[in-house]
Amino acid sequence: MKNNLFHNASVRLTSLYLVIIMFLSLLFSFRFYQVSIQEIDRNTERPLRMGQMLRLQEDDFLQQYLDQQDMNAVLAKQRLKSNLISLNLLIFIIGGLLSYYLARRSLKPIEEAHDAQSRFISDASHELRTPITAMRAETELTLTEPKLTLAQAKKQLESNIEELDKLTQLSEGILNLSRLENNSVELTEVDFAEIVHAAVERVLPHAEAKKQLIVVDNLDQTKIQAQKTSLTEALVTILENAVKYSPETTEIRVNSTVSDDSINLTIADQGVGMTKDEQKRIFDRFYRADQSRTKNKVNGFGIGLSIAKATIEAHNGTISVTSTPKKGSTFTIQLPIL
Repeated sequence: MKNNLFHNASVRLTSLYLVIIMFLSLLFSFRFYQVSIQEIDRNTERPLRMGQMLRLQEDDFLQQYLDQQDMNAVLAKQRLKSNLISLNLLIFIIGGLLSYYLARRSLKPIEEAHDAQSRFISDASHELRTPITAMRAETELTLTEPKLTLAQAKKQLESNIEELDKLTQLSEGILNLSRLENNSVELTEVDFAEIVHAAVERVLPHAEAKKQLIVVDNLDQTKIQAQKTSLTEALVTILENAVKYSPETTEIRVNSTVSDDSINLTIADQGVGMTKDEQKRIFDRFYRADQSRTKNKVNGFGIGLSIAKATIEAHNGTISVTSTPKKGSTFTIQLPIL
């Protein structure tokens, strides 16, 4: 259905482009034909006027000459008409191909956005169904228990609350991502180092639980335009990602460098790393890297880095990642400075 939708749109847009091209081509051809015909007629009439003025005696010769001129004029008009028809047919063919190419090129961003939206809806529906299905199955199993105790009922209610918390977290993440992609962020002047330190403080307990060390060095006291809460959350997401995918007793290094108009923040871990394919998809919605390379189960819905990327882009910044499997990953964030 989607293919037919964009195919039909491409055909309609191609037709519109082609109508415009042919209208201009025919308009130019008609005007060119008129001017050329007038010029041919003038060239044909000139010998007759000259013969009358000179009063030539060779009437037969003059008549033959004038007849030949008339014949040449007729042939010239026919050639002109034939050439213009051929030219417009050629323009029609080339214009049609070019129009279709331009139509597909014009619609490609819309088609890609439509595909992304469809994938998002499909993935979101799947992720929302997962905790609901688990909660329903557990509840139905509990209801079939003939000798249900109070302790079992409480345990089931606690499990339901956990699943509801997951649903709340997922729905809030989806809404946050939607807001970031459809609305601008109100920016104010803030201290960049303060935001980084706040994010590190949030993640520090998780790192300490795994005996990891977060090292912050060369952090410049730079002023930037930012929405403090959302940017802090983005950095927390990236730092938590480093903690999750890094083994115990490893280091996570946070460093910054300043150029003329921007500040670069790098967050480097010594974790499991990523393949080239994973690096290309790591910021996609609901994408989760292969967990077989890490010993611990990593929870999450796969939208955290998508939200972080959208947040940084809303701050007129960029985020990228470089990684080597089994050696770690480095996230680089670039933001404009005042």
